[in-house]
Amino acid sequence: MRKAIVAMFALMLIAGAVAARVADGEKKNVTNKLCPVSGGPVAEKYRAEYTDKQTGLSQYVYVCCEGCLNEFTKNADAFVAKMAPAEREAIKANTTCPVSGEAVSKDKFVEYEGRKVYFCCDGCKAKFTKDHPGAK
Repeated sequence: MRKAIVAMFALMLIAGAVAARVADGEKKNVTNKLCPVSGGPVAEKYRAEYTDKQTGLSQYVYVCCEGCLNEFTKNADAFVAKMAPAEREAIKANTTCPVSGEAVSKDKFVEYEGRKVYFCCDGCKAKFTKDHPGAK
């Protein structure tokens, strides 16, 4: 009986470890992976819109919690400046249309996989939305 209990406990531990590894490998629909405030992993439900001063285009920046969201919105530029280069690159908006290759318009965009995707015209926006059912 004792061996059965120990074996059952071991199986539960292994199952828990496997479940945790699967959860870690799940794709998150986010731009940046690390919170610019705390440095920890981000959560999809906490995001702010950040506008790039050079392009005038905005993109979502993700944080880990509501507290960090409040801190980020108070001084977004300072937190973005502290982000690692790869994280800053991840929050850049596209400046060329993914359909035509032309320059984008800041009022033509959809949300797709947790980021804004910009287009040059309504025709390209419609084509992308048709080809990518998750776009809204």
